[in-house]
Amino acid sequence: MSGIQTRRFLLIALAALVIAAWTGVLMRFGMVYGFPFWAQNFGAIRHAHSHLMYFGWVTLGLMALIWHRLPALTGRPLPRGVRWQMAATALMALLSFPAFWANGYGLTQIGPARLPLGSMVAAWNGLTWFVFIGFYVRATRGLPVRPVPVQLWDWALFLLLLASGGALGLMALVFTRAENPFLQQFFLHQFLDLFAVGWFSLALLGVLWSMVEEPPRRLPTFSLALLVTPTFLLGMSPGSLSPLLFWVAALANVGAATLLAVHGVQLWRRRADLGPMLAPALAGLAGVVLVAGALLWPGVWEENAGGQMRVFYLHNLLLLWVSTALLGAIEVAFPGVGRRTLRWANAVWVIGVVAMVVALVGLALAPRVGMSQLPWLHGAAWASLFVAVAATAIWGLALVRHRVGAEKLSSQVLPVGAKAVH
Repeated sequence: MSGIQTRRFLLIALAALVIAAWTGVLMRFGMVYGFPFWAQNFGAIRHAHSHLMYFGWVTLGLMALIWHRLPALTGRPLPRGVRWQMAATALMALLSFPAFWANGYGLTQIGPARLPLGSMVAAWNGLTWFVFIGFYVRATRGLPVRPVPVQLWDWALFLLLLASGGALGLMALVFTRAENPFLQQFFLHQFLDLFAVGWFSLALLGVLWSMVEEPPRRLPTFSLALLVTPTFLLGMSPGSLSPLLFWVAALANVGAATLLAVHGVQLWRRRADLGPMLAPALAGLAGVVLVAGALLWPGVWEENAGGQMRVFYLHNLLLLWVSTALLGAIEVAFPGVGRRTLRWANAVWVIGVVAMVVALVGLALAPRVGMSQLPWLHGAAWASLFVAVAATAIWGLALVRHRVGAEKLSSQVLPVGAKAVH
């Protein structure tokens, strides 16, 4: 895709982030002050928020950046049809929001029929991912040398396929109306956790390494994917997991975290190529590594596998690590954006995300020390407002720059070593 086409899809991804962020504001303030009459189904709203973040923000943004960076790494043009695949991915991702808002994964009355709209749209999203994988295989088949970013994308897509198997399992349970709590948890976390920890993290690492002028020749790729694979079991209820499976998953999790730390250290050494958003993002990655080590302590996993502590972990992973790093990578694709204003927007984003993570830790720990959760609920609500305002500002800056410079930028291709502006 040309630079102008890449930016169009990145703007759609940023728009999805904005919508999801303001939905987060609605949920957080709703927990404190009550929900409006048109937003009473909290579970469905939570599904709409999370799926738009997964499908519309991170997945679409990563795919756009992969297609943009890939030709410089392979020396080949992209396959025909990539634009249509990206358009279909964007459309299906955006449709996930109203589909899940209606009734989550439940059945929704449409005329005389009761349809699982969320499951249906999730399936359509999955079809576009398979098309992406097919085009990617065609674009990279037979490369004499596979650079580190390409290796990471290879295994990221392998984990995306595994995660998709979990989504198919969930849909099968819905359509068959099977009541099996173990399979429901197994498929749910196979999808959500491999999608986030696997596909997101490895694909994002590939994007970041593609922005570095001289990446190391050897970094953990296959071993990282292999160790990540069983870690989704840690998302399941402690009562449903045998001690053997727990230790397999926990030790693999520590190994994967160690290899992620290797990437983090090497990226930090090359931070001049990656811009100021790298530092807070790597702080989030460090949090992921520390949590992996803490789970080995007796009783920690059993007491914290669900509830508020898991909410904290997901926000640290998806907001502080993945979304912050992805924002930094996307900002490089919009040269000429007002850098002073962008620095302020980035600062508001980091403040909001860090405050959100801290508030969520407080929410999890407050009952254990006899403290009220209300101050932490207020803190999380106001932090979510900072995040939404910053996301809206960054999207607006990118949109203005895209419109003003569309004709000039249409002929510009970002080189593989394009640097972030500090």
